[in-house]
Amino acid sequence: MAKLTFTAEELVDVAVSNGLLPPEIVRMKVKGERIHFVIKTGSFVLPFIPASLKYLRFDGDNAVFELAVVGSHAAKAMGRLSNLIELHLPGYVRLEYPNVFVEINRLLEDKNVKSIRVKDVQLKEGSFSIVTVGT
Repeated sequence: MAKLTFTAEELVDVAVSNGLLPPEIVRMKVKGERIHFVIKTGSFVLPFIPASLKYLRFDGDNAVFELAVVGSHAAKAMGRLSNLIELHLPGYVRLEYPNVFVEINRLLEDKNVKSIRVKDVQLKEGSFSIVTVGT
């Protein structure tokens, strides 16, 4: 068993530098317990949606985040997001607004990380701790 600890900023840097995010997600930054970013929609009506994620819990194999959007028009549109824009979400990410589920072990498998299984993800005092076990 191992425990890896990252600041939220480091976790964002790892996700961005390793191409773990859809191309529509840009300008990521961390403020407090939220990761802020912009969603490029490709739509002329609503070309950009400012949004943020807050880590909620680890449930089974899923890291669960709460998605919040800025602006009343964008918030109303989130229920119909799949109809408005085409997000290229990786197979290990599922959007059920307002929650985003990231299947961590599938992410590792997709990135050819072998012999490690994530047992828990915790957020404490601004740092993410990832607890792993060998397979």
